[in-house]
Amino acid sequence: MPETSEIDRLFPIESQSSVRDKAFLLAAQRLIGDFAPRYDYLEIGSFLGGSLVPFLRDPTCTSVLSIDERGKTLPDERGALFDYAGVTTQSMLDRLRQAGLATKKLTTHDGPIDSLPSSDRRFDLAFIDGEHTDQACFRDFLWALPMMKADSVVMFHDSSLIYKAIRLIALLLRKDGRPFAFFKNGNSEMSAILLGGFSRCPLGLYFEAGEDCGDFYAASELSVLEHNIRNRVRRGPGEERFESFTVDPPKPEKAYY
Repeated sequence: MPETSEIDRLFPIESQSSVRDKAFLLAAQRLIGDFAPRYDYLEIGSFLGGSLVPFLRDPTCTSVLSIDERGKTLPDERGALFDYAGVTTQSMLDRLRQAGLATKKLTTHDGPIDSLPSSDRRFDLAFIDGEHTDQACFRDFLWALPMMKADSVVMFHDSSLIYKAIRLIALLLRKDGRPFAFFKNGNSEMSAILLGGFSRCPLGLYFEAGEDCGDFYAASELSVLEHNIRNRVRRGPGEERFESFTVDPPKPEKAYY
């Protein structure tokens, strides 16, 4: 994994990802670059544009498409609502340009992927990091899949939150008979579905140790449950063994400061 100082240099714009998450993104970029002299990148959920930077800088990346439901309060599997008001496409573009990045090859779409006009564009690498609900993540993958090349990679952030969507995606791919492999990075919230020829790549040459799928799903289920208890369950009065409780609706909170 690159040094933290090097990661900071390569990602000059604030993002909601860890150093290990960013290292995974760079590793996936190297993987694609080793097999495709030119490639195209799709991202769902760009926020301030931090994860776009490596691809805007890479001369072998010929085009970048950023899809984001801007200015909304989005539901989340943690039992909360996250308010992204104030973050616009223009504010993202301003930050990118202030960091010295050219945006000529960047196309943006404000809204969900299922509102994107149909196109013949096909992508080698995708990153799904939009609304963190299983339904939205599954939707994002369903619409992204026809836009991906036969040999391609789809990455996911906050994998422990949308683990049910990942399991459904694996079932869909199995049912369709598509060759694929799933890889969950250890000590990181990043994971990837590797399609076609990439499913047979020696992943150990690019990524840190992976996490056992069974352990990942079990830990994710517990984590999501704990988040929902903290965010939505309120104990009632009483000292009996089985106290009364209420389940509150999700509360909105600022997604960034």
